[in-house]
Amino acid sequence: MKRILTAAILLMTILTGCTGALKERIAALDEQVTKMEEELEKMNTTISSLYTVLYAYQKKDFITGISQLDDNAGYAIHFNTAGDIVIYHGSDAHVPRVGIKRNPDDGNYYWTIQYGNNEPQYIINEAGDMVSAVGMVPLLKIENGKFYISYDSRKTWQYLGQADGANGDDIFKKISYNEDYVIFETYEETFKFPTNKLVQNLTQSASTINQNIVGLTTLIKDLAKNSVCVVSVSDYVVDGKVAGSVVLLSNGEKLVVKDWIDSGSPYISAEKGPGDSVYYWAIVSADGSIEWIRDPEGNRMAATEANLEIPVVVPVLDESDKTYYWSVVAAGDTTLVLDINGDKVPVTSSGGELALFKKVDNSARDFITITMANGSTVTIPKIYTIAFGTESLSMKPSTTKTVSYRIYGYDIYFRSSLITQGDLTATASADNENPGSGKITIKTGAGFTGNGKVVMVVYAGNGSTKTMVKSINVAKED
Repeated sequence: MKRILTAAILLMTILTGCTGALKERIAALDEQVTKMEEELEKMNTTISSLYTVLYAYQKKDFITGISQLDDNAGYAIHFNTAGDIVIYHGSDAHVPRVGIKRNPDDGNYYWTIQYGNNEPQYIINEAGDMVSAVGMVPLLKIENGKFYISYDSRKTWQYLGQADGANGDDIFKKISYNEDYVIFETYEETFKFPTNKLVQNLTQSASTINQNIVGLTTLIKDLAKNSVCVVSVSDYVVDGKVAGSVVLLSNGEKLVVKDWIDSGSPYISAEKGPGDSVYYWAIVSADGSIEWIRDPEGNRMAATEANLEIPVVVPVLDESDKTYYWSVVAAGDTTLVLDINGDKVPVTSSGGELALFKKVDNSARDFITITMANGSTVTIPKIYTIAFGTESLSMKPSTTKTVSYRIYGYDIYFRSSLITQGDLTATASADNENPGSGKITIKTGAGFTGNGKVVMVVYAGNGSTKTMVKSINVAKED
């Protein structure tokens, strides 16, 4: 009896131990399944994000924000058009890896799946066709230790295999970013997107340089006619900081002169042609070498003649590396801008952009001086100033000379008068073909001994109370 009791106790102990071990194994399996299901949900989220990345890539979208999730679990990313996505990092759960791959035969993108260290394979639907990555998002689930995939938003499921696939590596192999681009690398493809900062810069820079090209073309023409002046000079402000000057001209054009950044980048310039006195548009490298901007017939594009097409600066997307580079389009012909080493010049969000001007000097009373990118200068009179052909004369007694004048900022209401000092007289005659211009005729008397002066006083008009005063000094000629 004692032996029977001992055996019974021993058997109960064994059974109790086995039951405990079995419960632990079941609990571990349940935990593993739960973890796998959680990882599958994250993977489904990332798969959906991969679909959005492809959609955004094909639509040439750009990224307006990127941030890391808590505990470095992944990234939250916002596209300008495609919206928000979340990308989770992989884990140690055993789940297959879903990806996207471009088929070289037809150029289209299809969904792939990878088990273990095997090569990724295209996902094949029940009809035996590869599943397009455009228009649908596959979803994974685990049920009874088996993987299933759905192509119709969980309505139907197709068996994939046992839930013992690859380690749960990232669907995205690597995500890297700087202030200009965000790059998504999967195990099969790479997708590169510009940032909002770069897009804003290339849009603003292209607009500014093209505005300046038009403005400079008009300025050159109007300066030759003495028919343009500076209405105002104001600060050019970027992100709350003064970054240059904005020059408003009387012909309606506006020049934006950014503070010069000596980055060694090429610049756009109007350069005098070889063998003639005509100015032509050109791309000038840091070493001074010139590449003329030409039309499709190979002719240089003149910067001074009227009614000629003005070249346009355009950022061009290189499909091979998905990077934007500067180019110049003239009469339908595109010229890539190259640096001193012959490399294409990329568009960046800071510096390295094309430029026409270096700086504006607004310190003089009657004019401003703009320094061009090539170092030459252009002087432009300010509004409400008087410009004489000369401000000093030498005359003998009983002689006559004329001096041209130009009044900037006049209108039909302006009034002018001349005041003389010394033994001389002066009269003004307007040039009816060039309003605001004319000639001052100065006559010395027989007793003229020098120290003469002619003072022009102009009441501006244009609703202004501005009074302009300028004088011509007249000395005795020996």
